[in-house]
Amino acid sequence: NEYALPYSTMSLASTLLSDLTEVLEAWQKGQRSRVEKVVKAKEKTGGVGDRGYFHWLSGRKDIDKVIEIHKRIRRLVREEAGKLG
Repeated sequence: NEYALPYSTMSLASTLLSDLTEVLEAWQKGQRSRVEKVVKAKEKTGGVGDRGYFHWLSGRKDIDKVIEIHKRIRRLVREEAGKLG
């Protein structure tokens, strides 16, 4: 969320947690440097619909667009959770 993102190294906005799998596998193989490569590559291709919005945030100052994406996806997730009761 907007309070945590300024202190984050990377972010993923998605309705599916499984989108994080490749990043976790990269961490096992090469830790931060490998994760950075994966996240930056995914950031270039961008997310689609409500999935796969990766951002490398370390050292980044302007994250307003990232925050907006996270707000949108978070709203979708909360709406779906609300349907469950």
